[in-house]
Amino acid sequence: MSEAKLGILTKAIVQFEEDVKNVKHDTADVAKALILKAQVLSSELEKIAESSFNEAQKSIESERDATITSLREKSNEDKEKLLAQIRQRAEKSLDIAIEEVLKALEGAYK
Repeated sequence: MSEAKLGILTKAIVQFEEDVKNVKHDTADVAKALILKAQVLSSELEKIAESSFNEAQKSIESERDATITSLREKSNEDKEKLLAQIRQRAEKSLDIAIEEVLKALEGAYK
């Protein structure tokens, strides 16, 4: 092998080794950048998930409160209807009692 070919081969080997070092360095840099990006994305995903959870929780609480309020209003309406019926029956019974007393008084004075 001639000295010129040996020099070219040596340069090629040195260049190859430098290229391998550069590729390793670039790969490490890319891997580091990917890890950092994954951490950022993971943090953003966590924030979005937490926000979505909080919104869902607020929505559930709002629906629960609306249901409780609706049930409370219906219960009050039913109670008022029942009280009105009782009051109406009591007034009717009072009218009947008054009529009976008046008949008894009429009979006593005749």
